[in-house]
Amino acid sequence: MNALFHRATTRPDGTAFIYDEVVWTYHDLLTGVEQLSRAFLAHGVRPGDRVVLHMSNKPEMAVPVCVFSCPTNLRFKTAELRELFQRLQPALYLGEEQLYSYVATIEPEILPAEKRFVTGPSGAYKGAMPWSVLLGDCASAGAMPAEPDKDAPAILLTTSGTTGQPKFVTHTPATLSATIEAYTHYDLNTQTVLNSCPMVHGTGLLTFLASVNFGAAMVLVERFDPDVALDEIELHGCTWTLGLPFMYDAMLERQRNQPRKVGTLRHCLCGGDVCPIQLQVDFEATLGAPLRNIWGATEVLGSHIHGLQPGPVTRIAPGAQIRLVDDEGREVSRGEVGEYLVRGPYLTVGYWVAPDRIDPATRDGW
Repeated sequence: MNALFHRATTRPDGTAFIYDEVVWTYHDLLTGVEQLSRAFLAHGVRPGDRVVLHMSNKPEMAVPVCVFSCPTNLRFKTAELRELFQRLQPALYLGEEQLYSYVATIEPEILPAEKRFVTGPSGAYKGAMPWSVLLGDCASAGAMPAEPDKDAPAILLTTSGTTGQPKFVTHTPATLSATIEAYTHYDLNTQTVLNSCPMVHGTGLLTFLASVNFGAAMVLVERFDPDVALDEIELHGCTWTLGLPFMYDAMLERQRNQPRKVGTLRHCLCGGDVCPIQLQVDFEATLGAPLRNIWGATEVLGSHIHGLQPGPVTRIAPGAQIRLVDDEGREVSRGEVGEYLVRGPYLTVGYWVAPDRIDPATRDGW
């Protein structure tokens, strides 16, 4: 929020992001954030309450991200969402028409109707109210609360749940700030960023927050599509992007079949999985921009930066430490297999379990 206030004060007409060819200035974004904050207050949301975000990349998603909340995996179906909501006990649910069918049948005892707000073109949502009603109540809000504690939970990011029940990884203003500052070495203040990763996950979320922090103009894509991504790069001269291997593979195939002018690209980072070396080589040969691997997990966002050459290797970010240990906690010798431990200011403060309960994710700071 401090970064947004600074941008809105010093560059009110500067481009915060472009969505569907509509430019949102820093003044527009700050105005939206203040309006939504007052709407939260009018609906009884107080520090420590959970607000669920359940929508793809769009302005209605970008605004509450700046306020901090609980982004929810877009692939989760009703049963998974019901279980998450039972644990979260949300003060508000903010969703979109295309996804709301997975929420509509969740019992009002878990998510009351008056807590559900949905955005979309039709304005017809069974058991939920339109976005306009949420914002229409902002005039009745009281005084804005004080700046939140930098060490208090700010965002709960869900893990995928592929190896067990999804966890709520808890980040605070302090851990988010440290993570965002780790983007310094990318010179984002000189970049035009393409953000086609969902902001309900760490990749898209941090790309957005870092762009605001460093004053980078960002092109926001609702859902990844390789043709849309290539068209936006060509249209807006995008220079920097972060994606997953399947995204770059799809862009490579489409660029080969229908070439666009993408010579502005300078930094392409690949996370979420190991990026095959051949894909890195072929992508650079076809699109002219290096594609480099970067490792990260929701718990340790910002602790690693990209490798300098094709391959799976990434580097340790300034301020982070790593150890490789055996089952007894002793450091292993070079060439031996061990468990990878991370320490630094970027680490989650733990796993949110319930109000007033966060289970630790570290042992002795690792």
